[in-house]
Amino acid sequence: MRLLLLITVMTLTCRWLPAQELYDLDSLQKAYAQSQPDTNRVQLFIQLGQQYENNQPDTAIWFYEQALKLSEQLGYTRGIISYYTNVTYVYNMKGRYDTSLVLNLRSVEIARQLGDPERIAACIGNVGASYMYLEQYEKAIDKYLQVIPIFEKLNDKLKLCITYDNLGLLYQKILQYDKALQYGEQSVKLAREINRPFALINSLINLATTYNARGITKKAIAQLMEARDLCRKVNHQYGLLIATLNLADAHIKMASFAPLKGYFEEALKLAEQLGESESHVIALRGMAIYYFNHNQPQAAEQYAMRSLQEAKQNNMISHIGKAYTVLAEIAILKKDFKNNSVYSFKSDSIRNVLVNESVVRNVQNLEALYESERKAQQIKDLQQESEIKDLQLGRRRLVNYILGGSLLSLLLVALFARRSYVQKKSLLEKENQIQQVRIRQLESEKQLMASEAIIKGQEEERGRLAKDLHDGLGGLLSGVKFTLTNMKSNVVLDANSALLFERSLDMLDNSIAELRRVAHNMMPEVLVKFGLAEALKSYCQSVSESGVFQVNFQAIGMENRINTSKEIILYRIIQELLNNSAKHAKATEVLVQVARQNGEVTLTVEDNGAGFDITTLQKGGGSGWTSIRSRIDYLKGKVDIQSSAGEGTSVNITIPV
Repeated sequence: MRLLLLITVMTLTCRWLPAQELYDLDSLQKAYAQSQPDTNRVQLFIQLGQQYENNQPDTAIWFYEQALKLSEQLGYTRGIISYYTNVTYVYNMKGRYDTSLVLNLRSVEIARQLGDPERIAACIGNVGASYMYLEQYEKAIDKYLQVIPIFEKLNDKLKLCITYDNLGLLYQKILQYDKALQYGEQSVKLAREINRPFALINSLINLATTYNARGITKKAIAQLMEARDLCRKVNHQYGLLIATLNLADAHIKMASFAPLKGYFEEALKLAEQLGESESHVIALRGMAIYYFNHNQPQAAEQYAMRSLQEAKQNNMISHIGKAYTVLAEIAILKKDFKNNSVYSFKSDSIRNVLVNESVVRNVQNLEALYESERKAQQIKDLQQESEIKDLQLGRRRLVNYILGGSLLSLLLVALFARRSYVQKKSLLEKENQIQQVRIRQLESEKQLMASEAIIKGQEEERGRLAKDLHDGLGGLLSGVKFTLTNMKSNVVLDANSALLFERSLDMLDNSIAELRRVAHNMMPEVLVKFGLAEALKSYCQSVSESGVFQVNFQAIGMENRINTSKEIILYRIIQELLNNSAKHAKATEVLVQVARQNGEVTLTVEDNGAGFDITTLQKGGGSGWTSIRSRIDYLKGKVDIQSSAGEGTSVNITIPV
C-alpha cells in the first residue's frame, strides 16, 4: 500500500514595489551612519529591511517601521507608501493576512492623495495579494486585472511579471488550469527577460504547482530544481523551503519515494531556522510518508505523532485531520485495526467540520453581500434625488435673479418674489438635510443588517449541526450499541473475543459521549429549555470541573426569561470571554455575574489573571474580541473594560432588553 497526496503544496507571492535588490550590508550600514534624517535615510531603512525580510522577518519589520516614523515626521508620502508596500510583504510571509489587508487598503487611500497612477496601481495590486491570501479569489483576480493595462502602458515588465504570476496562481486555485498555465508561463518568460532572480523564483515555483496539479510532473520537477538552485545562489531561504516541499510533493505523485527523506530533512532544518511552523508540520508528515512507503511503521508513527502534536499546538485544523489520516494508514500497516478505526473517525470528523464551516462561511458572505448591495443601491438613489434637488435649487435661484432685474421698478412684487425664493430655498435645504440624514441612517442600517445576517447564520447553522449530530449520528450510534448488546447475549465468544467485544462497546460509549458533548457545546439544550441563567450556571460548572480555573457564577433578577435569540448571543459572549481568560489571562479564579434590572441585562466577567494593556484593543484586537464587539453592537449594548498588567481583567457589558 502507498500513501499519496497528503502534502499541502505551498506557494510564493511577490511584493509589488519597489523590487528587492541585493545590496552589501556593510555598505548600507556605513551609508546609514553618515546619513542625515532626510528622505535618503528613509530609503536606506527600506533597503536594509529588504535584506533581512527573507531570513529575519522581525528585523525587517523594525527597519520598515523606522522608515514610516521618519517619513511621517518629514511628510514624505512616497516613503509612507514604501513602508506599506514592503511591510505587508513580510506580514504575508508570517501569515498575518488580515493585518496586511488593512494596511494595503490604507496605502491605496494615501496613493490616491498623491495622484501617481503607478503608485495607485501598485497599491491596488497589493490589495489583490491580500485577498488572495484570504482565499477571496474572485476579488483578487478583479484587482489584478484592473492594473494590467496601467503597467502595460508604463512598460513596467517587473510589475507585469508579478501580476501574471499571481493571476496564474489564482486561476489555479479556482481550477481554471488553462488560464493558470497561460499567465504562469508569461510570468516566467518576463522574469527571465528582465533578469530578476527573486521574481523568477516565485514564477517558477507557482508555475510548477500548476504543472503538478495538471499531472505534468516532470516539467514541475524541472521548474522546482531550477528554483532551488536560484534560491541557494541568492540566499532566499524561504523560497528554498517552499521549492523543496513542492519538489517532494511532485515525487510523491510520481510514486518516487527514494529522494523524499533528503528533501524532508532539508525542509525540517529550513523550517526550524525560519520559524515556519506550518512547513515544519508538513515536513514531519512527509517523513512519516517516507517511512510508511519503506515499510518502517514504527518510525512512520513517530513522525506522524510529532506532526499531529505540533498541528494541535498551533491549532492547524486541516493538518490535524491529515495527520490522523496518515496515522490511520500506519495502523493498518501495523495491523492495529482498533487505532485505525479511531484515527479514521477523527479524520472524517475534522473533514466534515471543515466542509461545513466552508459552506456556512459562503452562505453568510452571500447574504451579507446581497444586503450590502441592496442598501448601496438605496443610498445611490437617495444621492441622485439629492443632486436633483440641488439642480432645482440652482435653477430657481437663476429665475429669481432675472425676475428681480426685470421688475426692479415694482418694489412690492420684487419683495414678494424674494420672500418666496427665500422660503423655497429654506425648504429645499431642509429636504436636502433630511435626505442626508436618511443616507447616514441607511448606512448604519446596512452595517447592522450585515452583522445580523452573520450572527443569525452562525447560530442557525450551529443549531442545525447540533440537532443533526444528536438526532442523526447520535441515534445511529445508540442503535448500533443496542444491537451489539443484544448480540452479546446470543453469541458464544471465547475469552479474547469477549474482551475485544467489551472494548468495542466501551469505544462506542466514548464516541456517543463525545458526540453529545460536541452537540451540547454547539447549542446547549439547557439554554433552549431553561434559559440563560441555568445555561451559564451549567457551563461555568463544566469549566470549573475541567480544572482550567475556578468559576464563581451569580445570577440576579433572572427569574423571567428574555428573547431567545438574545439569550443565545449573550451566552456566546460569555463563552468567548471565558475562552479569552483561559487562553491569555493565566487566571486561577473567574467571577461570572448576570443581572437584570430596569430593563437592562448586565454581564460581568472578572479574573485574577495577568491582565493586559487595553489600548491594544483600540488597534484592532484578535478575532475573539472582534466577535464579541460585533455581538454587543448588534444588541446595541455598551462595554467597559478595566485591566492592567498583573492586576487581572474586568469586563462589564450592558444590554437593553
